[in-house]
Formats: sequence, structure tokens, C-alpha cells
Amino acid sequence: MARTHFSVGDVEALIPALERIFTDVLQLRAAIRGIEEKLERAGVKMSREELLESDDGSPDVRRAKALFRGYYEALADQLARVKTLGGEVKDVEIGLVDFPSVRLGEEILLCWRLGEKKVEYWHPVDGGFASRQPVDAEVNRASQTVD
Repeated sequence: MARTHFSVGDVEALIPALERIFTDVLQLRAAIRGIEEKLERAGVKMSREELLESDDGSPDVRRAKALFRGYYEALADQLARVKTLGGEVKDVEIGLVDFPSVRLGEEILLCWRLGEKKVEYWHPVDGGFASRQPVDAEVNRASQTVD
């Protein structure tokens, strides 16, 4: 049964795994950008969808497209791992992830960003990064059992 709500302690226990995932994600994003730039310099200007589906071009272009597809699949796998852990990736570039929680009986999102060693912020479900507020006594800090 999937967890529906997380405490601060629950998310903090996931931080080492999240850091490993986002280290890989950032490396994969850089590799994908590098391939896109290489193809652009070779005069190949295609959308990501075309890069994922097309096998046209010279052997070097086909090889670059194959690498792109491999990196793209690996990136999707890493992002799926975050979802499996119960988080929702909000921004890949900065490693921003939200986890559902409750505060004063209201649904909220605990907000973690790559580089943060603790979960220190939350925001309303209809808010975002700009509406982050410090975790206070009304947010459950203790690790809990699966809902």
C-alpha cells in the first residue's frame, strides 16, 4: 500500500536516496544537453520527440540519437524512482521535490530541494516554491507508519 502522507522525519530518511538520484539526474541532463548541442553544431535541428523516434542521418548522427535515447530513458527511470518513493518532482534542474503531508487537518506539501540536509519548508497544495513556509510545530515531524 502506497504512503499517502509523510512526516518530516519520513522525508528526511529519504534524503540520502534523493541526493543519489538527483546526482544522476543532473549528470544525465548535462549529457542530454551535450548531445543536443553536438547535433545542433552538425546542423541537425530536431525536437526531442524526433530525436527519440527518428533514425535518419549519418552514422555519427544515428549514434548520437541512440545515445540521446539511452540517456533520456535513464533520466525517466531516475525520475520514476522519486515517484516510487512517494515524491513529486517539481523542478528537475534544481532537484525540487514535494511530498504530501497534513498540517492542522489540511493537505500540504513538504518541500525538499537538492542541497538541503533537512526538510525545513512546506507549502499549500495550491502554492509552490514561492509560497514555502518554515516547518512549524503544526507539521508532523515524527516518522510514522504507512497510512
